[in-house]
Amino acid sequence: MAASTPDPLPRHNRDLSGVLSGVRIYAQLKPDGAGLDRLLRLQSAVRERAPRARPVSSGRVHLTLIHFGKADEAYDRLAKATGVSREVFVLALADYLDESEAALPAQDFVLFPRGLAGFGRTGSTLALEFDPTPDLRAVHEALYGLLLLFLDRCGVPDPAAYAAQDPALEFSSVLRPHISILHGFPGAGPDAPPLPVPDGGPFRLRPLPVLYRP
Repeated sequence: MAASTPDPLPRHNRDLSGVLSGVRIYAQLKPDGAGLDRLLRLQSAVRERAPRARPVSSGRVHLTLIHFGKADEAYDRLAKATGVSREVFVLALADYLDESEAALPAQDFVLFPRGLAGFGRTGSTLALEFDPTPDLRAVHEALYGLLLLFLDRCGVPDPAAYAAQDPALEFSSVLRPHISILHGFPGAGPDAPPLPVPDGGPFRLRPLPVLYRP
């Protein structure tokens, strides 16, 4: 993930043909100021025990609902799999972005933390995991359905199977809400440092647009 703060592109911009290069797409929730302060304090407490772990910058702290990945890389893989033209891909992507933003509610989510856990293929990304609410599950289900519809519009015969094997989409069907706070954490082995216990108070998170230029 890029080091700079995500820069939202204008909403409902359907002329995407000139802006696909390097654009990263995902639906996310951002913590409010109080929640961000709590996460940064937790991050600092863990780093005291694991000083070599790399902190996620405050501007990058977020909860991902659906990760799409980089648009140009998605097109390359889809074109290889289905032969979809760039024109059809761009139109399908514009619809997907509009529909995904419309599916994000205007109100904040209130989520309760479950605890710290390792994420990623090696478990070296340390994140604060949250209990999903029925409302959050419903939004994720809607967003996942829109992702499958996008793949169908690009000519994918079995969108769910394609998503399950795609390197950017393989976890899109599963909702495991979490906010990453450190990379390069030693993990859960015998030499891993003990973790602080986060307080159990609720976090307030707001939905944000889904199109960013890193």
